[in-house]
Amino acid sequence: MAYERSGNTAPAPQPKPSPSYPPRYIEHYDMRNGSTHRAPVVRLVFWIFICFALVSMVILSRVQQLQISNEITTLTREYSDLQAENVRMQSELAGKASNKNIQEFAEEQLGMYPLNTSQVEYVQIQTNDVVSIPEAEQNVFVRIKGWFDSILDYLRG
Repeated sequence: MAYERSGNTAPAPQPKPSPSYPPRYIEHYDMRNGSTHRAPVVRLVFWIFICFALVSMVILSRVQQLQISNEITTLTREYSDLQAENVRMQSELAGKASNKNIQEFAEEQLGMYPLNTSQVEYVQIQTNDVVSIPEAEQNVFVRIKGWFDSILDYLRG
């Protein structure tokens, strides 16, 4: 049916066409309980969270490995520098501890010089003077013990 337009009248509203496919909803209606639940959405959010956590842990472990690697490199460089310093100081010490350097230090700083033959003095010791300490008197038991000790020494050889 077609309407004629005449005057100030508005055209009649046309009904909306129905979709050719059924709409999809996230919520599902449970026929047994009569309630809705969001199980697929919750599972999806849970698995996204798990994936995010795993990726975060992998990134964190890589960052820690990089930090430890940088620290090892720094300490290795410092160790090689200390070894070179040790070699330098050892050679410096060996140069300072030579006999020539010690002799120069003794002469210049301490005022010491080698001996001349004119500086040697000989001292003569008399051997005729002897100091003797008299033996203290011993009691009878000590003499008997000494006599047995001398016999045992003789028997032992």
